[in-house]
Amino acid sequence: MTMIKTTLAEQAYQELRNRIIQGRLPEGFRLLPNELAVDLGISPTPIKEACLRLEADGLVTTSSRRGMVVRSFGETDVEALYAARILIEKGAVEAAFDAGRFDLTLQKKLAETLAQHKYFATRHSLDDLSKALQHDRAFHSLLVDAAQMPIISETHARIVAQTHTVFVSLPGDYSRSVAEHQSILDAIKAGDRDKIVQALKTHLEMSRRNTLHQVAILKARKSASA
Repeated sequence: MTMIKTTLAEQAYQELRNRIIQGRLPEGFRLLPNELAVDLGISPTPIKEACLRLEADGLVTTSSRRGMVVRSFGETDVEALYAARILIEKGAVEAAFDAGRFDLTLQKKLAETLAQHKYFATRHSLDDLSKALQHDRAFHSLLVDAAQMPIISETHARIVAQTHTVFVSLPGDYSRSVAEHQSILDAIKAGDRDKIVQALKTHLEMSRRNTLHQVAILKARKSASA
């Protein structure tokens, strides 16, 4: 019986997490276990367990007035998330490079992921943006995972998922990230450690600015409609 509950909770968690990251459950959306249970065809108990995991991931918050809701991100949140990303990704890339793990096999995986990223990033629907962000996450995950530090990789995955929920809340100028990823890959192919780190930092800084811009627009829209 426990195994069945765990499996259902895992399924609910993955489904709700995907819906949040894909923008299908927008910020401020109330996660009502009874309604979600009907939607997913399961009992409320695994839904509640899934929501607790989503809260631990930083994708859901608990309000005394509204219960569990999809998290909203402000400027301070974004600054903290990107500060963490820069520290994690820079350190991971340096460790991976020094260990000689940016080999041809990894370069091929990065190139394949980048090709898919490029295809979807130049399109305009929310579904296409969600797929582009999926390949964006895959590209950065490959970089971080190359350091072979599971705890760092798990933390990084949670942070990236949080930053990407801002993009799907209000799609903006995202296609430029493709060229920035290409610069990172070109530096890896050239075997230049300093250029890899610089290209990565430049990309993350541009992403930080773009995300802050999105948050500012969302804040202005909320104020105007209040």
